Amino acid sequence: MKRYICALAVCLCAALLCSCGGNAPSESSSAEAVTSSEYDIDLTQMSSTMIYSTVSNMMLYPDTYMGENIKMQGQFAVYHDKSADKYYFSVIIPDATACCTQGIEFVLDGDYSYPEDYPAEGETITVSGQFNTYDEYGFKYCQLIHAKML
Repeated sequence: MKRYICALAVCLCAALLCSCGGNAPSESSSAEAVTSSEYDIDLTQMSSTMIYSTVSNMMLYPDTYMGENIKMQGQFAVYHDKSADKYYFSVIIPDATACCTQGIEFVLDGDYSYPEDYPAEGETITVSGQFNTYDEYGFKYCQLIHAKML
């Protein structure tokens, strides 16, 4: 009887481990995250675990999400690159336990000036825009272009 239970436990563990693996998500899997007709992916309608997982997937497999219209909510953050005198604005999203964060940069459409036209750092904001990537300083970055603060 002990052997049977042990074998069953091993099989169950193996099945669970195999279910976590796999290839990059297909383009149709991003469509499964659609929760609003106005956006391809509306992160504001998902659980905190699903939000963090989706944003992590965006970072790992950005080509899958290229051109998707995304809506997200999180804390506003700003970074100033002094050498280039350029500001980068992002939405920071914590995971369910708030121990880890992911952020996506956004670029507002229109003529905006920092700090006058932006919220205070750490303030909760909702942003929508089109998912895009760009290369800078030898690294690939994700961003929402044509973005709007809602």
